[in-house]
Amino acid sequence: MRRVGVGVIAVLSTIAFGALLGWLWEAWAPRVVLEVAGDGKAYPEGFQPEGYMGDDGVAAILCAVAGLIVGLVVVLLARRVGHTPKITMWTLGIVIGLGIIGAVVMRQVGLALDDVDLPAELAAAQPGDLLTSPLKLRMPGVLVLWPAMSALVVFIVALNDWWQARRVTAQV
Repeated sequence: MRRVGVGVIAVLSTIAFGALLGWLWEAWAPRVVLEVAGDGKAYPEGFQPEGYMGDDGVAAILCAVAGLIVGLVVVLLARRVGHTPKITMWTLGIVIGLGIIGAVVMRQVGLALDDVDLPAELAAAQPGDLLTSPLKLRMPGVLVLWPAMSALVVFIVALNDWWQARRVTAQV
């Protein structure tokens, strides 16, 4: 029963952390300024390639940092249980699962907070008006960074454990 409680706390903590990161993503990601043309469509004002890359870049950085943090926390908590290969495999599964949950929550919260109805704004705009583009994740593959970085932490710790065990057996 204690393991179920720990699992529920881990999932709820990851959801809360993902929601916080979604809020940060929405707040920090740059937006592209769009100019309404005579045909009623919005086009980027000037040359702004960094604006389109910014949404994905901020999300990638947040996912990578979150993956490192979650990976370290789970590994440190798993160390209190023991050092067997079975625990390492459980840890790997846990960090991947939590990473997927956290990344999806981050994406959903960020997009929900930046709820811009661009078609409605375009309908109400006049030619020459400037609009701000909505937050968009153009490369959803950046969400994989969260579970990947967590798995990398587990891998490095497992590799270190293996190396230490190998040195001990080589000395005996």
